[in-house]
Amino acid sequence: MSGEGSWRSADYAERFKTHDHADFAQEFLCRNPDYAREYSQAEQRALDDPAKAQEEREGLARRWGLSFPLRSDQIGEG
Repeated sequence: MSGEGSWRSADYAERFKTHDHADFAQEFLCRNPDYAREYSQAEQRALDDPAKAQEEREGLARRWGLSFPLRSDQIGEG
C-alpha cells in the first residue's frame, strides 16, 4: 500500500473519527469478494424474477447478518 500511509497516522484518525461500527462494517463488506459475488448473484436473480426480489434481498441480508432500519416513508407498510 505504498503512498497510502499508515492506518495509525493522525491523518487516518482524523479522516475516520466520525465513522461508527456500521460504517466500518459496510466498508469491510464492500471489499469482501465473497459478499460482492453473492450480492451480484442475488441482484441478478431479483432482476430475473421481480416477484422474488424482496425474498432474494432478505435472504442475502439474513445470510450476512445485515439489518436495515426502515425509512420513514416505509413505516406502516406491510
